[in-house]
Amino acid sequence: MSSERASEEIKSRLDIVDVIGGHVRLTRAGREWKGLCPFHTEHTPSFYVSPEKQLWNCQGCHEGGDIFDFVELIDHTDFRGALEELAKRAGVDLTQDRPQSAAELRRRRRREALLQLNQLAVDYYHHVLLKSPAGQQGRSFLDTRGVTEQDRERFKLGYAPLGTTQDNLVRFLRQRKAEPADVAASGLARNDRGRLTDFFRQRLVVPIRDEQGRSVGFGGRAIGEGVPKYLNTRGGASLFDKSNVLFGLDLAREAIHKEHRAVLMEGYFDVIGAHRVGIANAVSTSGTALTDAQVRLLRRFSDEVILCFDGDSAGQTAAGKAVGLVAQAGMNCRLLSLPQGQDPDDLARSDPGALRKLVDQAPPAWEALVDGALGEASPRSGGESQEALRRAIKVLERIPEASIRALYAERVGRRLGVDAARILRDVERGGPKQPTKSGGAGLSQAPSGEIAMGASAHLLGMLCHSPELVTEVRDQFQVRRDDFLDPQYGELYAAMAEVAPARLSAADLAPELRVRLDELPKGGFPELDENAGAARRTRSLGDYVRRIRIETLENQAAGITRQLGELGHHREGEGPQLMAELDRKRRQIEALRRSGGMEA
Repeated sequence: MSSERASEEIKSRLDIVDVIGGHVRLTRAGREWKGLCPFHTEHTPSFYVSPEKQLWNCQGCHEGGDIFDFVELIDHTDFRGALEELAKRAGVDLTQDRPQSAAELRRRRRREALLQLNQLAVDYYHHVLLKSPAGQQGRSFLDTRGVTEQDRERFKLGYAPLGTTQDNLVRFLRQRKAEPADVAASGLARNDRGRLTDFFRQRLVVPIRDEQGRSVGFGGRAIGEGVPKYLNTRGGASLFDKSNVLFGLDLAREAIHKEHRAVLMEGYFDVIGAHRVGIANAVSTSGTALTDAQVRLLRRFSDEVILCFDGDSAGQTAAGKAVGLVAQAGMNCRLLSLPQGQDPDDLARSDPGALRKLVDQAPPAWEALVDGALGEASPRSGGESQEALRRAIKVLERIPEASIRALYAERVGRRLGVDAARILRDVERGGPKQPTKSGGAGLSQAPSGEIAMGASAHLLGMLCHSPELVTEVRDQFQVRRDDFLDPQYGELYAAMAEVAPARLSAADLAPELRVRLDELPKGGFPELDENAGAARRTRSLGDYVRRIRIETLENQAAGITRQLGELGHHREGEGPQLMAELDRKRRQIEALRRSGGMEA
């Protein structure tokens, strides 16, 4: 039967109330059933199921459809995945669904055969690692890496022995009636002068599964001096395409969906270590650069990605490139910095609490990249400030959203004493001009009294839009009037805090504050969408609070620097006191950059 006929047969055998009732607590509401929607946070039921129409819909998030749409969303799968899952439940045989051509039938049979071979290989390698004397070398290696028995079982780790004939797995598969052509196509064997031998030898073997838990390939880690250090299943006729799969996604998908974010790492052992210490939403590429296909795959499960790459220069370069891919897909991106020379697996073993804290407090990726480009540059650092500006503009050029780009242009301008509007013009022109004798391009001083207020305006706009958040900002983040660099913004915040959780009325404000209130953004707050979740909202609030405090401290530090430069001989005694105060401000700024916005 066709897929269309199969879906109709499934619908005739299954009741939508029974299927959805396995995930949602439903109560009768007249001719329908209702419950709390599983796709967004709510306290009053707005999710309805109609047994007559065999349809469901949510009046809150406006999702809806039939039994297949529900399974696609709840299991984060596509139509084919939902069809196969419901077919098993309904007892419908999809093998009767004949392909339209003999070639398609051959391809499907080959795929099924390769999936079976991969699963046999998983079982074989796993048995060797756990039970066989030939796996002792693999067990010893895992012991040194702190990989527990639970880790070995959860990720089905295995070991490929060297073997005297170098065809241990091939013989195992042939004994189970595997066709030589399928074994060769699987990527598990190589043709050695007309004889099939094992592709993986003397390597720890890591099964790579798709999001549904099916083994589509393997990664082999050399034990000893083997070259290369890591070896993946060959592509070609095999099921494995490293650009389309993410290691650990089958185990992480529920945690990703629950936390509304994924943690993307570089290596298999990074993910294994992360899961061991409670970071269950960690996944990784297969030792290659992040691809568009992998980003699209992640977007099915989450709207935020935290990049957790190695602390060396190669890892940070790869992370910088990945930020652009994630941003172009319309996802939020955060970027954490590991200590130099460490990778996530190192930190998971030496200080798991530190790794969890770094993940929880990871700053927005563009913020981290802009700050990295600026380094220690300041308006008084001469040529270094010009180079820092060029580096920062290279980052700004990559930011797809104009509003976010403007926000960070203001940040660069404050640090370097440059007009943000001029920075944006340089970005549009493709970077600053080379400096001339008359001075550095783009490094003219911002007009006197001009203050960039992007983060402050955005936060106050959010509070004006959703006044119930004012108490959270006031009580949880301890925001005060003097946290704001612009005194009028500080007054607006104080007025909001005084009437919270009620909405601030413009009629109660002085005329000049009414103007500032009217200037605040009125919308464009994706973190306040109902589907975004409370965790993302709180993280966003913390980010803006942190940026506002950094803005204020940077302005104060710049003022102290100016004072130091203006000291005359008769006031030299004030120098040590000012230097101590400047050092304190810089430590506060650094602490805030490392934190999640909770430090004053």
